[in-house]
Amino acid sequence: MGDALSNLTDAVTDLDATLDALVESCTDPAGTDVAELLHVIRTERTRLQALEVQAEEAAAKALLDDMTTTPTLRIERHRTADRKAWDHAEWQRDVRAKLLQAHGLKGAQGVLTADGEVLDASVLYDLMAEVEAAHGSAAPKVTALRALGLDARDYCESSPGRWTVRVTRMADETEGGQPDAG
Repeated sequence: MGDALSNLTDAVTDLDATLDALVESCTDPAGTDVAELLHVIRTERTRLQALEVQAEEAAAKALLDDMTTTPTLRIERHRTADRKAWDHAEWQRDVRAKLLQAHGLKGAQGVLTADGEVLDASVLYDLMAEVEAAHGSAAPKVTALRALGLDARDYCESSPGRWTVRVTRMADETEGGQPDAG
């Protein structure tokens, strides 16, 4: 690691070790000195987050493969998708149909109520539509669509998004270390 990264690691370790003492040393009865400490930490965290984004973009460009490992790291690169202009009526209709099918109710003739009355099965479809209408038109969870065998790209405009890089430290058996996602 370069000096700057080593110094950063040391500074965070030192802050972690001394934070309680720093808070104890604050004596302003109004607590403004503790608030100032919090402000400094938040400001530096924001700066670090911006640097993290820059480093992630650089790593995504530098990597040759979407998945690679070293003796100590597993590195995964993934490109997100930007999705917009959802056709809410279409995906909601298809989800309703898939859910009825998944619960064995596709083609059902009726639904028995607690009072013993038989209602037309279409009431379930209508009920789900009412729930969706009350929920609004937020984009669906892509993972949930996928679980139903539906592809989000069928219901929206999709374009390549930003690259993300996941770096996971492999377990170090010699030191008894634990995997560490980063």
